[in-house]
Parts: sequence; C-alpha cells; structure tokens
Amino acid sequence: MAIRGFCINISERLRSNQATTFAQWIGAANVVRNQKVGEYRKLLSEGRGSEIAQGYSHIKKCSGLEFLREVPVQVLRNAASGVFSDAEAARKGLRKFPKVKGRNKKRSVLITRELFMLEPLDQSSSLLTLFDNATKQRQKLFSLKLPYTPEQLARQFRVSRQGNKFTLSGSFDDGVINDSNDKLLKSYAHLDDETLLGNITGIDRGVVRPIQTSDGLIIQYTPEEVESLRKQARKKARYQRILARKKRLNKNKNKHKCETAGQRKLAAKIAKADAKMADIRKNFSHQASSQVVKSAKLIIGLEDLNLKGMTKRAKPKQDGRQFVKNKARAKSGLSRSLLNVALGRLGDYIEYKAVDYGKATVRVSAAYSSKTHYACRSRDTVRPNQATLICRRCGAEENADENAAKVVAQRTVTYIKENAFADKAKSRKTIVRRKKKVDDPPLVCELASG
Repeated sequence: MAIRGFCINISERLRSNQATTFAQWIGAANVVRNQKVGEYRKLLSEGRGSEIAQGYSHIKKCSGLEFLREVPVQVLRNAASGVFSDAEAARKGLRKFPKVKGRNKKRSVLITRELFMLEPLDQSSSLLTLFDNATKQRQKLFSLKLPYTPEQLARQFRVSRQGNKFTLSGSFDDGVINDSNDKLLKSYAHLDDETLLGNITGIDRGVVRPIQTSDGLIIQYTPEEVESLRKQARKKARYQRILARKKRLNKNKNKHKCETAGQRKLAAKIAKADAKMADIRKNFSHQASSQVVKSAKLIIGLEDLNLKGMTKRAKPKQDGRQFVKNKARAKSGLSRSLLNVALGRLGDYIEYKAVDYGKATVRVSAAYSSKTHYACRSRDTVRPNQATLICRRCGAEENADENAAKVVAQRTVTYIKENAFADKAKSRKTIVRRKKKVDDPPLVCELASG
C-alpha cells in the first residue's frame, strides 16, 4: 500500500481564538525542541552523550518558561520525542544533528490521538475534530472535513505555521500498490541501448528554461509570474533598506533583532513578500512537474545538480596582501537566479509524482552536460551565446538546453546498463552502517555535522 500525504491551508478558516491557540501550541513545541537541542549539545561537549534522554518536565520549571504549563502535556511530549528521534537518527548517521529553529522559520506541532477525533461522514470522507486539551472537560477547538475515510487516515496530524499562514497536514493510505523505483529500473535493464534510449526522457533544468526535455517540451514561468516575482523582490528590497536605516538610527544593540514596533511591522512586510514569492515558485513547481511526468516516457533522467555548491558565495581572492576582484556580485546574481526558479524542488516533485504513473526516475552526473554534443559525444564545443551550442568536430549547431537534455538521456542509458543500483552497492552501504552501529559511540560527529 502507498502512504501519501496531504496539506491544507486553514488560515482563512481559523477564528482569532483558534489561531491564538495553535500559535501557542506551535511556539511551546518549538521552545521545548530548542531547549532539548541546547541540552543535547551541552551534554556532548562535556562528553556525557550517553545521558541524552527525551524527558521534558524540567523545562517547564525554567525561569521564563512557566507558560509551558498552560499547554497540553501531549504537545510538549510530542515535541521532546521528535527531537530525541532526530538525535538518534543523527547517531546512526541517517541525518544531521538537529538545529535550533528560529521564529522566522516554518514551525509545527504534532497532534496525536489524545487531542483529536475522527468521525465518518460518508463512504469517502470524514470529520476531523481537534480539542483544546485531553481531559474529560475538553472542548472543541477546530473541525475540518477531509476527503478520506477514518480507516485511510494516519493517527496523527501536524499543524504548521509560517508568518500568518497555518496549514494542516497528515498522511493517508490510498490502497494502491506501486513498484519501487529500483524494481522498475531493473525491469528495463535487459533492453538494448537503442530501445532503452527510446523509453527515456532526459530533462535539463536551468534558469532561463527551468524545464527542457529531450522530447522538446519547454516549460517556463509565465510573463505574469515573472513580473509578480520581480514586483515582490523590489518590494522586499525596499523594505529591507528602510528597516536597516531604522535600526541604524535607533542604534539597535542587536542588528538581527527588531527593537521597536515600526521595525517589527517592516519585518512582517518582508516576510509577507517572501511568502508570496515562495507561493509562486511552489505553484509553478507543482504545475511543471505534473506536466513533465504526464508527458514523459517510462524512464525520466534528471541531472544530479549540486545546488548547494552552485549557490555558494564567491571566495575572496588575494594577490599578495591585497584583495583582487573575484566577481562576487555576478556570482551572487547567478545564485539568486538559481534559487529563484527552485530547481531542487522541481526535481523532487518530479521524482515523487512519477511514482503515481508507474514511471522510474534516475539522477545522473551533470558534469560537462552543457558542453558535450549529444550526436558525436565531443566536448570540443563553443557557446557563442547562452542558447546556442556549436560543435567544432562535426559543425552542428544545437539549442544548448535541448542538447543537454539529450545528453542526460544518453547518460541514463549508461547508468542503467552499468547497474549502479544493484545489490552490491546497497550491501556496501549496509556494511558501513553496521560498523557504525557496532562501535556505537554516543551520537557520532553530531557537533561537527550540526
């Protein structure tokens, strides 16, 4: 069975008292989380990693945190349990050590069965009711109709907040059985190269053309979306300048904090502009990924882009004792453009939506894909402009993005034929994990990874 998720924007459905209660729960859960992260780090620095536990009762006794006593204990327990699970996962090498999360980040609270009730409405929907506490005198806090039966829904939900936007998310079982990505790839490995290439759609992701497939499909932001992004970016930059000037004139002790009501209003306007740009990018990513997956062939090849490395700040250059130009402004502009089109999110959405259509996805190396000619495989090429690639060996002139998409499709054939997803690679990873588990030091390398 396939477990899928859903996310519903409930901001406009909340009354003021409901929004206040959810905000208190989310804030309390985040406080407990941050306190536990600090506690874990202190124990690690003192060499007492074995003493790490998920208890939280002592946090309510801390000075200034008495408000936690007004929050249901289930909320605090779930927060402490979640951060403890993250720390345990870091110990096993599955993820990085949890970090402290600030107010400007998206925060959430996990709501378990003590605080909600599910009632069937008909054969395909149910009513979710959240309560203000888990006692016998509890009162209804919020209700929402969900298009799933109680049997399909998981026994926990999450309410998230970013700025003034509240969302409710959860998971459900759709009853559909899908083959795994590796199983699908293995079922195509016996085909010859030409037949296999005919079943592959290569995708090149870029700034000018966020999506260019080897089949000729081009997906770009609409002029309206581009103009809206520019408008919000200009608005954000203007508010940032005003806020910086106010902080300077006010002589703020901490330049990262807002110390007056006017400064907080400007910070809220900046957050609102950020949220609008994020919504535009997310909406485009959903629509583009759906269109790509529906039109793609049985196998989808994606470039494995190192976006973190591509968007790093330019390193300073020195000539003796003097610093020389390092083109930092141009590099910052390129990084901003890469992040603005959300290329990483596009790839992630394509991967998870391909499962619904029974299609496999492969990430291949992106090295020299923009310089290699797909027809003669030569790297002796020139780019007279961003959109054109000319091969010096055979003299062919191609669209650079479409050529790169075809190169990705060819590399996908090589990847599948070389059986890079075979059991040998998996067993090697398993052996490494077992070695870490045998040594079992308390939370290996968390401080470095954190």
